[in-house]
Amino acid sequence: MMQNKMNVFEGPAALRDFLDPGKLPYLPLVEVPAELNPFARDNVRIFAKLMNMLPLGNVKAVPAFNMIREKYKSGELDGVKRIVENSSGNTVSAMAMVARQFGLETTQSYVPAEISWHKLLMLLFFGIEPIVNVEPQNPSETDPESGIFKAKKDGEAADALNPGQYDNEDNPNAHEKWTGQQIWEQTDGKINIFCAGLGTTGTMIGNSRFLKRKNPAIRTVGAMRAPDNYVPGVRTEKLLKLVGFDWQTHVDFIEGVKTAESYRLSMEASRRGIIVGPSSGMALAGLFQHLKDTKEKDTLDEVRDEKSDEIICVFPCPDGPLPYMDEYFKYLDSSHFPAIRNEEVLLNKP
Repeated sequence: MMQNKMNVFEGPAALRDFLDPGKLPYLPLVEVPAELNPFARDNVRIFAKLMNMLPLGNVKAVPAFNMIREKYKSGELDGVKRIVENSSGNTVSAMAMVARQFGLETTQSYVPAEISWHKLLMLLFFGIEPIVNVEPQNPSETDPESGIFKAKKDGEAADALNPGQYDNEDNPNAHEKWTGQQIWEQTDGKINIFCAGLGTTGTMIGNSRFLKRKNPAIRTVGAMRAPDNYVPGVRTEKLLKLVGFDWQTHVDFIEGVKTAESYRLSMEASRRGIIVGPSSGMALAGLFQHLKDTKEKDTLDEVRDEKSDEIICVFPCPDGPLPYMDEYFKYLDSSHFPAIRNEEVLLNKP
């Protein structure tokens, strides 16, 4: 893997190189402190892979770059004037910025009617044209009313391209090519458990492929949203049926995680200096649940390294908390926050 150790990007291709995951220094892998690790006494070490430290601030920069560049290399961008995708956040934002480095100035995105105003403003800030769509109650990629279907249909136009994050193999291939290798080398090949949230499932599939090729004994744990629980970027079992990848073959265990725990763990990690968003908290919560179940079954030793007597766990952190700040106060009760002194004199209280 290429690395620019001095972290300098210059010349006509500076920005394209800056967005290329293969030309960046390895992203930080940071051990979670004992205060946040309830299994520290069991010799379980937990590491956060900070994908939010990418130049675009979120994990979607990795597959976005790979998907657009591979289309460019294959000549599929010839004659294309616009990118169209079904996304209301990180994916389409990353695609728009990457696409501009390959000469495509216009990015359009199908977004659900219930999109938050804050997210809509973020899309406008990055120059993305939102197409508001009333999603069917049970969306399907074959439903003509779904955003996924409409984006694919629009992408068939001669001047358009739909990268198709839900079934484009260049999505998981990106993590197999870059993220998995980084984690393997940074843990010196000693990783025992990898836990990630399940959205498009590209992160899980790509890392699972690479890591299990190196060591088939590595456990992969997928964290999904429990039914009727909201966490941005991650799906419920029902919504995972819309994903075109065969992700099930790459996941050994699945954990359902609730909203409040995802936001709470994200906030606790952020307060310690690992500043990550709710989907990161969800991955950590899923890992905790798996470790708890394994410990209760008295089978932790099945994944423990015999030489070091340790269990090394890694969970990727897709983005930061700032885009979701209002949601922390929506899903967590006031006991999680300090009181505001002299609140009565505030002039701009909402």
